[in-house]
Amino acid sequence: MSNKTLIINGSPRPAGNTAYLIDILRKHLKGEVIEISAFRSGIAPCVDCRGCWETAKCVVKDRMQVIYDDDFDNIVIASPVYYGTLPGSVLSLMSRLQPWHAAMFFLKQPLEQRPKKSAAILTAGGKGNQANANHHLSAFFRMVNAQGFLEHTACSPNTDTVPAQEDEQAVAAVIEIANWVNGD
Repeated sequence: MSNKTLIINGSPRPAGNTAYLIDILRKHLKGEVIEISAFRSGIAPCVDCRGCWETAKCVVKDRMQVIYDDDFDNIVIASPVYYGTLPGSVLSLMSRLQPWHAAMFFLKQPLEQRPKKSAAILTAGGKGNQANANHHLSAFFRMVNAQGFLEHTACSPNTDTVPAQEDEQAVAAVIEIANWVNGD
């Protein structure tokens, strides 16, 4: 049985705290890993064109297709927390689940999505308040039929004073996420 993990990277910084924790995760994951950068992938936000209200499919063709194909076993969102929530690029990506919302609620077409494991890796300066981030993550993971992130979240909450590289608890939590995703 293969194990495929999709990582959504919500950070604009290619060598920042989030990237460091993603590297730790990747080193410990088994199987295929696909990474999408919310900032660099070119995934456009939903523009409410309502094409999906008739077909349950998005008319925009871009990297979001990786998520629409639903061909992965695990999904991890790794992101900084800005002003208590996820960056705009991550929220824009999440808005593109509108076709699945339309399928369920407008077209009454039940989705047949694979069950998946979910996890989150969050980095934050200041107080590290991620309550709103968890709200958005819950909605996203529910829509993609992925469970487990509340019990499998790594957070490096004080990156303005302690870089993730020095946050032993966050690094250990990321390794625990990898072990859980791997089924170890």
